[in-house]
Amino acid sequence: MSIKKGLVYVFTGDGKGKTTAALGVTVRAVASGMKVGWVSWYKEEKWRMSELGLKGKIEMYMMGKGFYKLPGDEATAEEHKKAAEAALEKAESLLGKVEALVLDEVNKAVKDKLIDLNDLINLISKRGKTHLVLTGRKADKQIVELADLVTEMKKIKHPFDKGIKAVKGLDY
Repeated sequence: MSIKKGLVYVFTGDGKGKTTAALGVTVRAVASGMKVGWVSWYKEEKWRMSELGLKGKIEMYMMGKGFYKLPGDEATAEEHKKAAEAALEKAESLLGKVEALVLDEVNKAVKDKLIDLNDLINLISKRGKTHLVLTGRKADKQIVELADLVTEMKKIKHPFDKGIKAVKGLDY
């Protein structure tokens, strides 16, 4: 069966592994010769995420201003909103230019009302043959309905619960 439209994968839930799953799809896509794009809604380039090591192999855009309304958030609500809208525009500009496109934390950006749900639905409808991978907690039920694959990560236990901080290479 030939695929006429790109597939939509959603990795959501309160457990760790959403971005990690998207990275797994990305590595597999790159290894198979696909052109891949990655747009992050909250992560900033200055954070030195390990996935930045993939630059050159994928088109990567860390467009966030940090995590919204969490400790250490130094950006205004308006700065977050502008960054989120710019990320949405960047993602739309990549449709048709890449075969797979990761929209990292886009579900959370919708939940935080930094971008409108209808704008994300519109982007999904314009995907053409570009496969989309959407990550982030609390994926809206309309996004879940539109998706071809939905995986919910459920936290059972996490090292952070014992006071163990994130480990470079494993968690970021």
